[in-house]
Amino acid sequence: MKTFSSLFMMLHITAGAISLILFWIPIFSKKGGINHVKLGKIYMWLMWIVVITAAILSVKNLYIGRIEAGAFLGFLTFITANPLWKGIAILNHKKGLSTTFQKTHLIFELLILITGALLLGYGIYLQGEGGAVLMIIFGILGVSNLGSVLKLIKSPPQKRDWFIEHMSDMIISGIAAYTAFFAFGGRTLLGNIFTGYWMIVPWVAPTIIGVFAIKYLKKYYAKQRSSRPKLAIS
Repeated sequence: MKTFSSLFMMLHITAGAISLILFWIPIFSKKGGINHVKLGKIYMWLMWIVVITAAILSVKNLYIGRIEAGAFLGFLTFITANPLWKGIAILNHKKGLSTTFQKTHLIFELLILITGALLLGYGIYLQGEGGAVLMIIFGILGVSNLGSVLKLIKSPPQKRDWFIEHMSDMIISGIAAYTAFFAFGGRTLLGNIFTGYWMIVPWVAPTIIGVFAIKYLKKYYAKQRSSRPKLAIS
């Protein structure tokens, strides 16, 4: 059991480390170019390895009684898997969103909402002990998904701007990857710099930076496409 656990951990760390570096190349490469497409696919497969191994390690931690680590890792698994799946699936639905796509999207959003609520509840239960603050912060993030869930149930979208959705989701998957790194492995590297409640800074920094990056890129590409209607972005 210990050998398999070590193997999954090694695979998780290796795939995660390469993904963190590789993430930036498709982002800054020419959209639709060889580097963007090929390295983007490698990044995607590496991230799926990260997601699958994280899910296994989450179950393992819960099984051996490490509830905090298992719960938080499980939540990160869902918030990483959702944009990773949607960012690729949207490329196959450029002309319209299928019923299967909409149902899968809703399931992912519900899982994030439910696990976020559980994370928030457990963080409050801990009353400041252990990783309570981290759980509360990301629990609130998960619960905030309620609006998206209600919107998808009430009026599922029939069509979206596939390019903007793809770009945004890939960036979000990177945000989740860097968040997981700073929340777990980053403690060793940044423990002497950020102590006590200051450790929250590297935990939430990827989300804050990512949100501003997505907003900037949306405006940038919207302006570029309006000025050059025939711009090839596929």
